[in-house]
Amino acid sequence: MKNVFRKQYKSMQDAKRELLKSTKQAASNLAREKKRLEAQLKRINARTKRAQAQLKSKSGRLASASKSMAVKTRRELEAQIAKSKKTVKAAREEARVARDELKIVRRDLADARHHLSHALHIDKAIVKVEKAMAKRLAARQK
Repeated sequence: MKNVFRKQYKSMQDAKRELLKSTKQAASNLAREKKRLEAQLKRINARTKRAQAQLKSKSGRLASASKSMAVKTRRELEAQIAKSKKTVKAAREEARVARDELKIVRRDLADARHHLSHALHIDKAIVKVEKAMAKRLAARQK
């Protein structure tokens, strides 16, 4: 009978160890993914700011150009401005997608950390089960 309890106890300990290991691993993977996405979002925001600055600069040049400016040069500048607008729009969309992904990863990371904290408190539950098993064993021995 004691061997049965030892095997059950060992299997509970193994399950607990495996649960903690997988939960910690998931939490660290999600934390790593969160950092990666935050860095990506930072790069995207910087690219967006650069593109906006270029757009402002080119628009300023076009606005300040005199009427005597050659038509060809004006068209080229307008084409560059249109291209810059597309770049800004694409960068904003990419940043929005990255923010959405980051929200999901942050939520998953919070869930993983929550589960990890519960897994760490499983020791209390195991102690309760051990006490119940000890009571049953003591009752049978009487």
